[in-house]
Amino acid sequence: MTRKAKTEKNYLDRARRIAQAEKKAAGRKLGPVELVKAVMAKDLRPASVRQYRSALIFSMTAAARLQPEDAAALNAAIALLRDWRAQGSTTAKRTSQWKQKADVADDLVRIRYRALSTISENADKLVAVLDCGELTGARFVEWPTAVFGPSTAAGYAWELVLVNGKNSNGRAHGETRTLRWTELPDHFVSQMNFWTAVAKAAASEGRFDTLQDTLESLMRRVTKALFPRRTETEHPTLSSARHAAAARFKATYVSTATAEEEKLRGLAMVAALLGHASDATATEHYARADGRNGRYPVPVPDALEVARVRRRYYELDLGKDPSLDTAGTD
Repeated sequence: MTRKAKTEKNYLDRARRIAQAEKKAAGRKLGPVELVKAVMAKDLRPASVRQYRSALIFSMTAAARLQPEDAAALNAAIALLRDWRAQGSTTAKRTSQWKQKADVADDLVRIRYRALSTISENADKLVAVLDCGELTGARFVEWPTAVFGPSTAAGYAWELVLVNGKNSNGRAHGETRTLRWTELPDHFVSQMNFWTAVAKAAASEGRFDTLQDTLESLMRRVTKALFPRRTETEHPTLSSARHAAAARFKATYVSTATAEEEKLRGLAMVAALLGHASDATATEHYARADGRNGRYPVPVPDALEVARVRRRYYELDLGKDPSLDTAGTD
């Protein structure tokens, strides 16, 4: 037996023991989210938290593949597990408005957990759209026409094609944009498939606006309970997932730049990923770069779309002919 196979067997065995113990304690079988909440309520050492988390994520990911009818509940549980840390291991809470922008991802973690503690039948959908929004930076209105699946480009495993929401008013770099990943955890693949199917079904039945209103209403109830001292305008919204994604994109492609040309190309890559015609919007209006949350793999933009953003930058800001941009599309 290989080491990997042995590790996977150990994960399944551990997860089975955890489920049996919680079933005995509760006097009944627990659903995925109930099980995870029961485990997370325990006062465990950091090493135990890591072991429990790895075992449950592995077993639930496998179950979601084998039992697609239960994937939504399993994915919701996995989302909680991925953000589970031992008590006392989080950083001190920041209070300035500037730093709160970077902490939007932390707020979204709490919102997911709180939503799943409600009795709302739409909690799993809210968790899914927040997960998918943080992963991709997509606008809510772009989901009904989103196409997600195996990548057609060499070297990439998955890709998402989005119709740019601001293309009609000239604020996008083109009609569509493509995001690619060299790899994605099974959990995110499952969440993407689930949420795109929900969005497409709602749109085809003429109830996408109702779905948006329902999720926004649930989001408001959750944020009001979580952040009672904040004003309503300071509460995270569905769009906050896009802001969190933009912060991660900038941390990957801009903050690591060591030269001005590298920084400009990084800004163009962020703009391409967000569907902007130029880098100004992401630079001025979105959260500052934040590379702390590593659980969301950062996508790679299409090279031709990056080139379109760069051409616009050179033409509008430098007054040059687009052909003089020799940065290339590599």
